[in-house]
Amino acid sequence: MADSATPARWLHGPASDLLLGCGGLYAVYFLAALFAGSEIRAFAPETLLPLGALILGAPHYGATLLRVYARSQDRREYHFFATWASLAIALFFVVGVYDVTVGSWLLTLYLSWVPWHYSGQNYGIASMFLGRRGVSVTRPAKRVLQATFQLSWILVLLRIHTENSSASYAAIELPSSEYAFLPLGIPAEIAAPLVVLTTIAYLVSIAISIGLLRQAGRWRDIYPTLCLMALQALWFSLPVLARATAVGTEFEPLGVRFQSYTFYWIAFGHFTQYLWVTVYYAKSTGTDRRALPYLGKALLVGSAIWGIPLALFAPEAFGVRAFDAGLGALIASAVNVHHFILDGAIWKLRDGRIARVLLRGQGALGEAAAARPPLIRVRLMPFVMAAGLVSALGNIVGIWEIEFGFRRAALAADLERLKTAATRLRWVGRDQAGLHTQIALFDARDGRLDDAIREVERSIGIQETAEAWKLLGKLHSRQGELEASRNAYDRARELEPNRARASNR
Repeated sequence: MADSATPARWLHGPASDLLLGCGGLYAVYFLAALFAGSEIRAFAPETLLPLGALILGAPHYGATLLRVYARSQDRREYHFFATWASLAIALFFVVGVYDVTVGSWLLTLYLSWVPWHYSGQNYGIASMFLGRRGVSVTRPAKRVLQATFQLSWILVLLRIHTENSSASYAAIELPSSEYAFLPLGIPAEIAAPLVVLTTIAYLVSIAISIGLLRQAGRWRDIYPTLCLMALQALWFSLPVLARATAVGTEFEPLGVRFQSYTFYWIAFGHFTQYLWVTVYYAKSTGTDRRALPYLGKALLVGSAIWGIPLALFAPEAFGVRAFDAGLGALIASAVNVHHFILDGAIWKLRDGRIARVLLRGQGALGEAAAARPPLIRVRLMPFVMAAGLVSALGNIVGIWEIEFGFRRAALAADLERLKTAATRLRWVGRDQAGLHTQIALFDARDGRLDDAIREVERSIGIQETAEAWKLLGKLHSRQGELEASRNAYDRARELEPNRARASNR
């Protein structure tokens, strides 16, 4: 049995640990969304949720980068991951910018790895709470506990890689992306029994794990770990089983229709968990004793790793695809895969330094003294911070303009606001083909056909689609430019080889 007097049972305190580390805030969202999902979406539309990803997600990426690259000692310790693995991912990304197949494989790797990464973090925190409370868990019991999280991930993997599946477990939409998720295409008649067997194994492992944990400690010692097991079910197991059986899918957190929206909130929960741990670690080791300056630095560093690839590989620079045509999805894939690799290397509870801080609540010896940066990093850091600030501001402008300058202005038929949004989005590297098509429609409605044609041509320059070419053909036809109209419709047919013909009316 655990000793109830074991010191440092919590990281920050029971309330914050249960809400942030054990997923209490996500549980509140889940319950609210069961009964008021549409009201929540009206208050916080999906187009604005990337603001939350910026506020919570960028520091979460930045915290890992600081952990690996800020100190020469850590760069040496994690040299393979910090240098060679990072260069491999960068090469994969650059090739993917120009090769759709390579980019799609990187996207597929990202979407398959996301639930594993989230599950691994849940298991790590669950184990951390047991260690801090002095619960002595045998190796077989640890393996069974870990299996509950791994089997939950396998359920997700089976779901997304089943042929003709539309399931997604990431905060990403791909309707206009030239990159595509490439599922393994497991036949449904094979996937279905595998899901049943995995579900049975998952439920059995939960029952055994709870029994073994109860033998090792009292309920008060193990309930944070049980909360993490429940959180894993809310994030992955329950949605997968609901969608596989079509039971409960009328509730938004469990259904398919708003799966991308729901996963944003899961991502927020994951980001919050990560920052909750890293702030504690930074304070305990003396590298950053004040939370807000540390989070601000992590925000800028995390924003930089998103902003630099966008600046380099936007169509106006060395790229060939606009942000919403796939560049954004490709950057997300590369940044996240890089984060997954680094994160897996640096947060191992069997590492003596990590164990001293997270399991025993002790400072890592010599950490603060070793935190003094070399001269080269002092010189580079201002440039990284500046790039992060520009990226963060660009993100804010982009998110704001897509919601208020594009979506809402289009609903209000506010042409001038749409044009303003187009200019501002171009400034921050997020010009959108659909926005120019919308402007063209309003120009054509008001009889400004030359302006409408220019806007459609801009749309095609950003992303070539059959719909845009058909609109261009219609506009040329209205102006009596029959050859130009015919050429536009021919191009539309080339982009729609599986359709009988593109309409030319």
